[in-house]
Amino acid sequence: MKLTNDKHLLQKLVIGHGPAFSNTGMQKELNEQQLRCVEVNSAQEILKLSPALLILDQQLLEALTIPTVEQWRSKQFLMVIAEQHLEVEADLYVPTGFNKRITLKHIESALLIYIQQLQHQELRQQFSNKSNSLTRLTEIGIALSAEKNLTALLNRILDEGRKLACCDAASLFLLDNEDKKNSHLILKLTQNASIEFDFEEQCFALSDSSISGYVATHGNELNIEDVYQMQDSPYQFNPIFDHATGYRCQSLLALPICNHLGNIIGVLQFINHTKQAGVCLNSHSVTKENVIPFEQSICPLLRALASQSAIAIENRRLIESIHRLFEGFVQASVTAIEQRDPTTSGHSFRVADLSIALANCLPNSGLTQYQQQLLSKKDLRQLKYAALLHDFGKVGVKESVLTKAKKLTEHQLDIIKYRIRLTQQTLLRQRAEVELKLFNETENLNPQLMLKQQQSIQQQIAQLEQFWLDILQANEPTILVESISENLQQIHAYQAVNDSGILTPLINKQELLALSIPKGSLTGEEMDEIRSHVIHTETFLRQIPWTHELQDIPNIAGAHHEKKDGSGYPRGLTGQQIPLASQIMTVCDIYDALTASDRPYKNALPNEIAFKILNNEAEKEQLNGDLVKLFIDSKAYLVIKDKQYKKDGNECGNFHHHVCDFDLLDEN
Repeated sequence: MKLTNDKHLLQKLVIGHGPAFSNTGMQKELNEQQLRCVEVNSAQEILKLSPALLILDQQLLEALTIPTVEQWRSKQFLMVIAEQHLEVEADLYVPTGFNKRITLKHIESALLIYIQQLQHQELRQQFSNKSNSLTRLTEIGIALSAEKNLTALLNRILDEGRKLACCDAASLFLLDNEDKKNSHLILKLTQNASIEFDFEEQCFALSDSSISGYVATHGNELNIEDVYQMQDSPYQFNPIFDHATGYRCQSLLALPICNHLGNIIGVLQFINHTKQAGVCLNSHSVTKENVIPFEQSICPLLRALASQSAIAIENRRLIESIHRLFEGFVQASVTAIEQRDPTTSGHSFRVADLSIALANCLPNSGLTQYQQQLLSKKDLRQLKYAALLHDFGKVGVKESVLTKAKKLTEHQLDIIKYRIRLTQQTLLRQRAEVELKLFNETENLNPQLMLKQQQSIQQQIAQLEQFWLDILQANEPTILVESISENLQQIHAYQAVNDSGILTPLINKQELLALSIPKGSLTGEEMDEIRSHVIHTETFLRQIPWTHELQDIPNIAGAHHEKKDGSGYPRGLTGQQIPLASQIMTVCDIYDALTASDRPYKNALPNEIAFKILNNEAEKEQLNGDLVKLFIDSKAYLVIKDKQYKKDGNECGNFHHHVCDFDLLDEN
């Protein structure tokens, strides 16, 4: 009889039998097959023995009872061979008296069946374990791909790795090789279930002398039974952590983390594989008793984890790189556009900081009506970028309007001056002609009349000079004095001779309209041009293929000049039609326009007056009163105090209007 060559398996096979079988003398031959044959006489003896095969005779059956035997068989507890005359369900039957040849052959068959069942169970268990492992790896992969924060991602990798490896500690190194000549490893994270310690990120030179450095350099996997017993290896274990904490590292498994291109980006290091999970390795003796080498069966799972980790880490790095790229693009764009107006640079950055500060005050404000509208992390990002880019549309505003410091351009003023001087020269010539006639005492000349003419001409010359002074005063972007406003009509009515000898108004209708602006330097059309920056901003922002998380930025930025009562622009939105983020930005935008100290055309207002103006706007239902009160009470405005928003240096001397200041003309 030949069962198997696996001695380890044969030693596990035990045959229980009754007294009748003992009398056959077949035990000797079975023992040669390394099978234990033991006579049993009760159920207790059988349960204690746990045989693979039970050989029944009449006497043993009477001691066990038929139901007991059938129950054992149904539960696949053992194989049963019975004499053929016995009234019991068995796997195999032999002639009464146990014919040797037939009995041995049946024993061989029964044991082969039993072995096959064992192997089947083992395979099924292995399949179940692999299936569970694949399921777990799938779950881990999904979890890793969903994690957005790099630090949380690395923690998750080590958590899951320690569970898969059933180990006490783990570390994760990332390779930094931006400088090809000075590559190094960064210990990004380490975990230890047995001890608490303060962790600080550390940087190590990339070298074969360390375990992690060797793995990162060569891409080899290292499975070390005891790190303190290594001999003749190019790498050595660094015991600094053990010495500092009293911990004892023993078994260690280090695996390279490779990206999709096969390039090594880091190293996973697992320490102290334990016989069972949850053992606290709080002493060297406990470690020695419970720590075992990492089994080879664990390695494929950890390799798969390392592969998943590489994908997740690369994805997170890529996303963070894109975020940094986008952040840099926005910063550069705002800086570039504000360089067009260097005297007011910093406005967009201040409004962004103020807006985020105010939005962050909402959750603890006690304003229950906004609890369903609280801005999420995604919303705060949109608000930040919308605030930074809200004035980008001024690139579409005519330069002549932006740089119009006074009501008339230098060229327009020169033309009017030329008309006045030309008219004065004409009058001076007329006066000279009168003087010449008086000097020559021309016949039929009425001296008195000539003197009156002379005086009239002199008065006109003086009047023209006064006209010029009035024009210069009216041209200033301050509040227009009523008397000067009336004089402008007189100046417009004054007829002057041009180069062609044709009478024309000293100032034409367009110049009169510009000089008659009650405050500031822009006409109605020019104000509309300034206000068009909002449309330009929204149009520009809609050209950008925003991600889903940032798709509301054009709407938020495009509504920062809307007012709750519908008096704003460009769409005249009212109340809740205006996004909450836009309402927040509007309050901060107006505050900065009022208090900014970098405007060449107006002085900065103190906070007290700025707050009064904001409250007045809220009382008129133009601003959100809740947000105005929260802005003032929470002191959100202090976020920009003492903060540097532009570089010191020689500023551009050109005058520039700021496009967000024109809602304030009636207030300041």
